[in-house]
This record gives sequence, C-alpha cells and structure tokens, in this order.
Amino acid sequence: MASQSGHTGVVPALPFRVEFGPRAIQDLHRRLDATRWPQLPFATGWDAGTHDGTLRDLVAYWRYDFDWFAVQERLNRVPHVRAPIEGAAGAEMHAVVLARGGAPRVPVVLLHGWPGSFLEFLPAAERLLEDSADGPGLDVVVPSLPGFGFSDPPREPGMHPGRIAEQVHGLMRLLGYERYGVQGGDWGAIVGARLARQHPEAVLGLHLNFPAGIVALESDPPTEEERAYLEWAGAWAEAEGGYSHIQRTRPQTLGYALLDSPVGLLAWMLEKFWRWSDHGEDLWATFDRDAVLANVTLYWLTGTALSSARTYYERAREEPPHVPRARLEVPTAFARYPAEPWQAPRALIERSFDLVRWTEQPRGGHFAAMEQPELFASDVRAFFSRFAPGR
Repeated sequence: MASQSGHTGVVPALPFRVEFGPRAIQDLHRRLDATRWPQLPFATGWDAGTHDGTLRDLVAYWRYDFDWFAVQERLNRVPHVRAPIEGAAGAEMHAVVLARGGAPRVPVVLLHGWPGSFLEFLPAAERLLEDSADGPGLDVVVPSLPGFGFSDPPREPGMHPGRIAEQVHGLMRLLGYERYGVQGGDWGAIVGARLARQHPEAVLGLHLNFPAGIVALESDPPTEEERAYLEWAGAWAEAEGGYSHIQRTRPQTLGYALLDSPVGLLAWMLEKFWRWSDHGEDLWATFDRDAVLANVTLYWLTGTALSSARTYYERAREEPPHVPRARLEVPTAFARYPAEPWQAPRALIERSFDLVRWTEQPRGGHFAAMEQPELFASDVRAFFSRFAPGR
C-alpha cells in the first residue's frame, strides 16, 4: 500500500555506481597536454567569449590538481539508480534518490538544465532531506535528463521537452511516487512546466527559478512592462544567444569539436558560469572550482556534449510548437535570483501560473542550487511543506 506521500517502498530500478578507471583520466590528461592554444595578441576579457587567462589557469588546475576519483568516491556515498524508460526499449534513466523511511514525506524531483547536471543539486538535496525551521524534510529525486550524464541518449529523433516530461513522470511512477512536487531551472523549468501541464493529477506543486511555460500574449495586449520585457528578450538573444542558436540548428557540427577537445568543452561551458551567475571579479568566490570541473568532467567522461546540446534542436522542431494558451492551475512558487539573466515580470508569471509564493532572493543567479544551496533549499522546502501529510 502506498504511503500518504505516494511512495510504495519498492524501487523497480537497479542500483548504479560511478566507475570510471585510470585509463579515462589518463586520456583526459593526454588531451589537456596536447591542447593547441589560440594566439591572442591583445586582451579581450570576457567580451568576446571565455577569458583566456581564467581558462588557462583552470586547465592547469584540471590537469594537475583536480581529483576526479575523490569526486567519484563522494558520489558513490549517495544512492544512484538506473531505471528503464517506459516506451523506450532498452533505454534507462539515471537518478540519485534520497529518501527516508518512517513517516510519510513529500517527494520532490529536482530537474537540471544545460550546462548543468544532477551534480549541481546534490548539496541542496542533502539539505532538503533534513527537517528544518522552514519545514519538514523531503524525499528528493535528482535525475539526469535524457542524453545528460548517466542517462542514456535518445535512440531516435524527437526528444523534445514534452517527451522528456513523460520520461520523468515514468521514472517517478517506477520509483513508487504517485504524487510529487517538481522543481526546475533552465531546461528543468521548461520540462517541469510541461510535466505539470501533462500530469496535473500527479504534480502537487511546481517550484521554478526560471521563467518557462509563459502563456502566449495574443489574447490580450501586452502591458508596458511586458512589452519592455519582450524587447529586452529580443536584444538579449541577439547579444548573448549564439550558443543557443548553434545548439538548436547545428548541434552535430559543434559536437565533433566538444567531444574531441576537453579544453574546448570547458571553454564552451565556463563562459556560461561567468555570464549567468552572481559574482564579483573572482568567479571562484561564488563557485568552487572543483564543483565546476566535476560538472564538465562528467560531460567529458560520459561523452554527452552532443546528446545534451541536441535538446535545443529537438525543442525547436517540436510539431506543433508548444506555446501555452491557458494559465497552469497547479500551485506554483517562483524564486527570482538577482543575477538570473532571464527575468520575466511578475505580472507575466501570475498570468501564466497559479502563483502562490514569490521570493526575491538576495543573492544568486542562473545556477541557483549550486551558487546558493542554503537559500535554494530553504525556499524549496518552505513551499513544499504546505503539501506535507497532516497540513
């Protein structure tokens, strides 16, 4: 019999261990040693792309000081599973599952984006497992989206956010959760909003830190604030959206370079950690460099640079294009972090969702759980505590 949280206590999935050996790291080191560095006769800072000095320093640290095996040992202290994907013969999805027995608890799935991974959530997930003044502890599921990390890449075209949402829902059902909460930023917000629309009977509540799932504005004239937002979004896409345009149009061409050069992969992703986060002059005052390198090394070792980038391509080709026309009537919380590049007006969020909680965070950016795990966990737990059994 399922508990009030919807968990049956049976996990029809196989335990999974992270087991890369010395050969994989030796190959990484060989490629780092063989890097062909560009000649930059004058300084460009971050304006033209990744900062050369920051990248060179980080590559040296990656080569001589970063310890993947210490990361791997820590990862194997938490429970991982790989579960079969419903409707995708032979394909499996990976997840970290942090659950406590005893009294029923609210289950919450945390959904990552690009260039993130399940790794960015683990410090916050461990906090969410515990009771706090903000609310009772949660059961936490942290999947790798299809084509990311330890989840299998799609075996056919068409893995757009709606299909990914179905896979996440199938995973939660396989884990025994009938009703659950959803949290997401970046792709996680896009997939999470789709999941809530496709399965409102299963989603207790939706927590977002990225404005995804915004309803179309054709039915009503946009307000001045909304018009300004749309103009800003267009200008931002022109100035900052080159990565997205490439990944949604020609990801395969890009993939050959990113799969062959670890420095190329690091440069492609490091720029986003700089551009999209809350920091001063020193990026490492915000991020732990080992955490950034663990994330990029995960992409490198699993060879998922192309399969993850292809998510952009598949979304652009979804037929018909998914544009929400009606307000989502699932209780929704939105946390706005000051350095998040995508900043929709509150009125637009209220038009699109049943907004029951709004938080203006004092610090943090696009990688909210990674940048500010305590603030992130506190807000997520406080929102989902309203769904705790007996409340």
